[in-house]
Amino acid sequence: MKPEAAFAARVAQGLALHGVDVDRIENRINLGLPDMLVGAGPGFAMMELKVVERGLQVGLRPHQVAFLTRHAAKGRPCFVLVQYKGTATKPAAVLLYHGMDAVALAEQGLRVAPLREWPNRGMPWGELAEILREST
Repeated sequence: MKPEAAFAARVAQGLALHGVDVDRIENRINLGLPDMLVGAGPGFAMMELKVVERGLQVGLRPHQVAFLTRHAAKGRPCFVLVQYKGTATKPAAVLLYHGMDAVALAEQGLRVAPLREWPNRGMPWGELAEILREST
């Protein structure tokens, strides 16, 4: 299983425990569409997932940046959730970015301050679920 697919399964399982519905989107037609449609509260949010195994580059592609930026600018809730594998000096973490940060995230990688950051081990999925509920 690819790292992003494993992360997606972990996210879906963690959020399901807190009443959040997650649908993974496999889309080869509209390449900018985020990985997940998240039903939190009365509405939906979109979430792009990325795994950073080494270095600081997040790897957002131009069409992903365009989608996130366009929709976030119109007030539609969209996020980038990054699983950072960590190094000897920086611990593994799960980082949440707002869609409005997509350009900076693509250019500067993990140097951009996240909206929220949690430890990778013992991730408090309830906190992410609450942020998603408040955004919809």
